[in-house]
Amino acid sequence: MSASNIESKRPKKSVAPSAKRPKRNEKGWQAEKSAMTRSAILEATIQCLLELGYANTTTALIANNAGLSRGAMMHHFPSRMSVMRSVIDYLHGRRLQEYRDLMADIDDPKQSLSQDAFTKSVESAWRYVNLPSFFAYQELLTASRTDFELLKVIEPVEKDFEKQFLDTAKAVFPHWKNVARLEGAHDMVQFLMKGMALSHMTVRKTERTKHVKAYLTTILTDIYQEAKLTE
Repeated sequence: MSASNIESKRPKKSVAPSAKRPKRNEKGWQAEKSAMTRSAILEATIQCLLELGYANTTTALIANNAGLSRGAMMHHFPSRMSVMRSVIDYLHGRRLQEYRDLMADIDDPKQSLSQDAFTKSVESAWRYVNLPSFFAYQELLTASRTDFELLKVIEPVEKDFEKQFLDTAKAVFPHWKNVARLEGAHDMVQFLMKGMALSHMTVRKTERTKHVKAYLTTILTDIYQEAKLTE
């Protein structure tokens, strides 16, 4: 009998399933699936806040928007306020990151801070207050004026956000050494931008906003130049 025939008649070794294909890490997959579901719920909540407002954003509508059963949603968030608490934290981090991204590279440490840089910063600030995250958060802030339970949740987050937001502004404008003037300019920009963004019924809003942004750019440039003279 030839060697090839002998070889063909030998029983083949069975390969264990684990050797053929590694088993999926079930715990890891469940954790990933849970995180994806929570993220979908939070995004759906933001969408409901934008389209329906805080008062009309129910757990049933959030679940429907997220493509989940109400029971599946309640497994992750047992109450409406638990969803809102997580959305507030979610928006907290998201809004700070969006601001950093919009303001990145405006003040180049290798170049002097020019009027063009202020123009870019004003335009970026305007884009910032027109993001969905801004309006969703403002909806929550407005509702907290008369909803004491919501106020208790959002108030400490808002205080922390204001601090981190100012720290971020200082970090993205390294040329601006006069901290007092920088803080004043930062407050002026934020109050003005928020006011314009929330004035949704303003007549000729686009045209008037354009003029205000131009004035603001000039004012910021003057404040910065004056601050440099007093350093």
